[in-house]
Amino acid sequence: MKETAQAGRFDAPASSSHRLDRSLAFLALGCAAALSPAAFAAEWASPSQKYQMALEAQSVGEYTRMVALLREAGGADHVPAQEMLGMALLAGPTVYGEAVPTDRCEAGKWMRRAAAQGSELGKTQWAFLHRLRNAPSGEDVCQTQG
Repeated sequence: MKETAQAGRFDAPASSSHRLDRSLAFLALGCAAALSPAAFAAEWASPSQKYQMALEAQSVGEYTRMVALLREAGGADHVPAQEMLGMALLAGPTVYGEAVPTDRCEAGKWMRRAAAQGSELGKTQWAFLHRLRNAPSGEDVCQTQG
């Protein structure tokens, strides 16, 4: 090893040990991706890709994962994810079993966000949900739960 005069650092050629460490790190990363490719992919996916992964999760009955992916995509202002998540949370166990509890307040949040971005479906969903929440007392239960 020789010392570099300018930086006071040691310049060493890449040793076989260093290459082995890097190879092992890539191997470990590859194994992690192979063991959980969906989780690995979701970390780097765009909102649109997360929405597509949510549809795939739904098709194989992974409803908890579906909701998590929809929340991520919806949080990034992906309108179709917001629309779907609103309906999933409104339907809850009726459609998705115990994996997705009914949550009208959260459903309304996603429907409202979709509507605010110009979604006609979001506007229709929000109008429908608003009628449900205001009946029969006329109070918005999500506002009073506070």
